[in-house]
Amino acid sequence: MLAPAIHIPGLPKTPDPPKSLVELSESLKHPLVIRTGVTCDQSGQWALYVTVPKHVNIPIPDLEAKCLGFPVAYEAEPDEPIRAL
Repeated sequence: MLAPAIHIPGLPKTPDPPKSLVELSESLKHPLVIRTGVTCDQSGQWALYVTVPKHVNIPIPDLEAKCLGFPVAYEAEPDEPIRAL
C-alpha cells in the first residue's frame, strides 16, 4: 500500500469523459474521500479523481469496487487550502 501523492494527469484519449464516470463522481460517497472529480490517468484513460487524507493507504479496495472498472487517481489533501491568485 502507498500513501497518496500529487496526481499528474495525461492528455485524454477522447474529448469528453464517459457520462457514467461523471455521474459516479457526482454521486460517490465514501468515508475516506474528501472530494471527487474526473481526470485522466497518465496514459490518457478517463479516471475517477479522489482526494483523501495524507495518512490513508491507497488503493482503497472497497472504493475501487464501486468504480465501474474506471481507474482511480488518488491525491493527498493539501496541508492548507488552495488559494486562487
